[in-house]
Amino acid sequence: MTDNHTKTIEPLPGSVGKVDPDAIWIEVGKIGRPHGLKGELRLQVYNPESDIWQKGQKLRAWLPGKPAVLIELASFRDILPMPTAALVGVDDRDMAAKLTHAVLAVDQTELPDADADEFYIHELIGATVLDDATRKPVGVVRALLETPADVLEISLNSGAAAMIPVNADAITEMGRHKGILVVRDIDDWKDR
Repeated sequence: MTDNHTKTIEPLPGSVGKVDPDAIWIEVGKIGRPHGLKGELRLQVYNPESDIWQKGQKLRAWLPGKPAVLIELASFRDILPMPTAALVGVDDRDMAAKLTHAVLAVDQTELPDADADEFYIHELIGATVLDDATRKPVGVVRALLETPADVLEISLNSGAAAMIPVNADAITEMGRHKGILVVRDIDDWKDR
């Protein structure tokens, strides 16, 4: 007996292994439309100069309503206006089309080490927020909201919340000292 209400979810093509459920996955881009007939894809990558965009790199691909899959880059070309990539096991345009709009992420442990004066934005989550004038703790960064302005969600010690764009002038120090974010006029950014 079959259940007519049960819907089989077709997995995304190109899977080369199981996604580690314990890994911390960092979003690095999105898949666009197919490019050509042989399965290449256009990519929206957040940092095209990153060392992760090379043959053999494994990435997590995910679409709403579909299980995440582990994919592998067969090639990557940084061409304008959008880089293109071929994936292992994705050999034609129809297979590539099934990956359109998939979110790409890399296991945090595979990110290249940041230089001494650099940091990854996800490293701010959990950072102590200091008041610029007093240098006293006023809250903790709880999340990074991925919007066009990339907004930090901060839980203030007072119980209120504040939302501050990453590039706001109110942030006077970010990343100089690991685990510390210094903000000027924090009350101006409270969620009201």
